[in-house]
Amino acid sequence: QSARARQEAQLQRARGIEAGSGEWAVRLNQQQRRVREPQERFAETTLALERPVRLWGKADMDARLAEQDREVARIGLADALHEASRTLLTQWFGALRARLDANNAERELQLARELDRQAQVRLRQGDVSQLDARLAKAELQRSEATSRLAQAELQRSIAQLQRLYPGLPQPRGPEDDVPTPALPAQPLEAALQDFLTHHHELNLLRAEARRQQQLAERLERDRWPDPTVGFYTARERAGSEQLAGVSVAVPLSGTYRESQARAALAEAHALAQQVQQLERQLTADFEARWQQLAQQAQALVALRAAAATQRLAANKSLTAYTLGEHSMTELIQNRRLANEQQLASQRLLLDSLHNQARIELDTHRLWDLDD
Repeated sequence: QSARARQEAQLQRARGIEAGSGEWAVRLNQQQRRVREPQERFAETTLALERPVRLWGKADMDARLAEQDREVARIGLADALHEASRTLLTQWFGALRARLDANNAERELQLARELDRQAQVRLRQGDVSQLDARLAKAELQRSEATSRLAQAELQRSIAQLQRLYPGLPQPRGPEDDVPTPALPAQPLEAALQDFLTHHHELNLLRAEARRQQQLAERLERDRWPDPTVGFYTARERAGSEQLAGVSVAVPLSGTYRESQARAALAEAHALAQQVQQLERQLTADFEARWQQLAQQAQALVALRAAAATQRLAANKSLTAYTLGEHSMTELIQNRRLANEQQLASQRLLLDSLHNQARIELDTHRLWDLDD
């Protein structure tokens, strides 16, 4: 709503620029005339209607400046919608990470409960030591604390989403068998061109630079002053004389107009430099994200393989513990490593999907916010 209000304010300012600041003025003079010989006194009145006139092509320049203001307003609204979409995307994936952590903590808690149950049974049978049973109990207590913290963070993330975006469904995390995100089929150069073409912040700065350049040209033209033209009628000598005429007033341009024009031109040059700097920064950021997406895909394959290997090792460690070949400490450590590897691969999958979604959003393939 605030973005639309700002757009409406800019549109109204553009309307005012196009109409011009010159307004009709009514001037009324009332005077007394005294004549010594013969001694007489007369009431006299002058009524004038005046208005500045835009010359030297200033009306056309104001119309172009107003149109550029409307373009700035349009891009500004699209930029606000784009930033809101990026915020939604970030918070959505933040909630997905919170759900992922909560699910992993719950899974780890279930394993710890089962391990504690087995340890208590075997302790009563005399198969394990009191130390092993206490280690299993400590692991259960740690898992319970981790699970409570993860659930609290999940509830906070979901509550924030529901508060900011009422009616939005709760995010559901991707399954473990989700394939590795494919790299975009479009070449980097073409994707970069689309990114820079559709980037609202860059386009907004470009539009503001063009507007500032037009404003500098308009202020330079203001060094040629506009005349004020008026029509007047006068009633003199108590109405015995009636006058009608035309008046023209021309201000004399001075240092103020010159300094304003030069200042606007300097600001236009500064904005042009900012456009180039922002374009370089955005290019570097996009290329880094593009390369990161490829590296994340490769790392995800390796992490998934490592998680599968570690999960197999944890299962074998349980068998070895049952046979008395592994201690409780080794079993807990292997299970914890297996859970950490699985969580790391799932987090990397979410990071890769988030990076891919941001690229799709920034190139207007996810949502086209200019429609």
